[in-house]
Amino acid sequence: MADSDQKTSWVDPSKRAKFALDTVLESTSEESLAREQVESSVEEELNRAPVAEVVSDRAQSRVLFITRDVSVLEKGSVAELHFLNMSQVFNEIHIMVLCEAWQAKKGHERIGPNVWIYTTSVRYWWQQVFAAQSLSHSQLQFAEGFRPDVVVALDPIESGLSGLLIAKKYNRAFQVHVLDDYFTDEFLAKSKHNKWKLRVASYVLERAVSVRTATEHIKTKIQKKFDDLTDIFVLPRHYDIQTLLEAASVESEGDVFPQFSFTILFVGKLDFESTLFRALDASRAVLRSQSIGFVVVGDGPNKKEFEQRAEILGIKEQVLFLPDQSRLISYFKSADVLMCTDTTESSDEVVIKSAACGLPMVLARTQLREDLFVDEESAFLCNPEDTMEFSQKLVKFLNMNTLRTQFATNAQDVVKTRLHEDPMAYKVAYRDSIESVFAGIPEAQEAEIPVKPA
Repeated sequence: MADSDQKTSWVDPSKRAKFALDTVLESTSEESLAREQVESSVEEELNRAPVAEVVSDRAQSRVLFITRDVSVLEKGSVAELHFLNMSQVFNEIHIMVLCEAWQAKKGHERIGPNVWIYTTSVRYWWQQVFAAQSLSHSQLQFAEGFRPDVVVALDPIESGLSGLLIAKKYNRAFQVHVLDDYFTDEFLAKSKHNKWKLRVASYVLERAVSVRTATEHIKTKIQKKFDDLTDIFVLPRHYDIQTLLEAASVESEGDVFPQFSFTILFVGKLDFESTLFRALDASRAVLRSQSIGFVVVGDGPNKKEFEQRAEILGIKEQVLFLPDQSRLISYFKSADVLMCTDTTESSDEVVIKSAACGLPMVLARTQLREDLFVDEESAFLCNPEDTMEFSQKLVKFLNMNTLRTQFATNAQDVVKTRLHEDPMAYKVAYRDSIESVFAGIPEAQEAEIPVKPA
């Protein structure tokens, strides 16, 4: 290659990413990675805290979580409150947030008695692995050794590769959490970099000893793709009602949708199961007013079809699509009504979050919703396939201002009084799912903390 071509190749970020990732991915022996993830030297085992006693009278472990979720940096956010609550069952929690330069300034902060946050600040996504290794050395390496006992990556890509290499370097247990389905055509099409990201994810999951997933669907998909992986389980499921109520009580950042005097909110994945078409059809009449907006929070392979439907219905200017759900609490607090025409388990979770935030709701009936809410008292309940009923009840809500306060108060009371849970049981189950990596054997059963009506 000519000198000029070499120079151009190095300046091009995509070619620099390829060179950097090739160097990282090819520099680590598969055999040594597999061996060193499950074994530690005798000297280090003698010097570290007795965290391996996970069966009885265990000592609480020190965990390094690595994440790309920058919402953890926001005071009062659900992500921050989650880690603060989890600090009750871990000795120490260290959170490394992988940020791009525009997202946060590089630094560290103590946010709780035993919780610390550290941030990277890089220009390109592929630089995160180098920044993370540097940060772990400068902030978590002490005279007595590397502080955390276990490294947990909250995604298999940037966080996963960073965590894998950090765990290898310091001979620490390593676990990957896969909270989203990355092995889809939809993910691949989102960015020209995602082909490389999938390569990284495969590299990490092929070498991971322990994996936890958000859903049974993701677990099954990973098991089929990586059939040598045996320690893979679904994380304990929990709505974390208390955290939602705490986040909802924090002072709002202000109206997120100032362009609308009245905002209808829809939250959900825009795939073949989505019933957004029914929500748009039901809202068509009221969206003739330019002061009323319809905000869709979610993304998926059918997004373009829904955008085209809004254009056909003549309401394109009133419909706003927001793919990122990281500010969901703010959206709930800024909107005027949630319209949920979906009947899936994930949509039930959206409904519970909405109720916790005091957002009035027009809902498709499900068994859970009929158990919790009373039609025209704490929410409007509709036949899932009756577009006209959704439309009529939405109009009724618009014409009766007193319903907003009534529904908001009653729905939030339902969450507080009728949804019972044992927060500590969930925290212990979550901790056990992570600390089982020390034992080298799978849990006897997957822990699930259901939330059911009293």
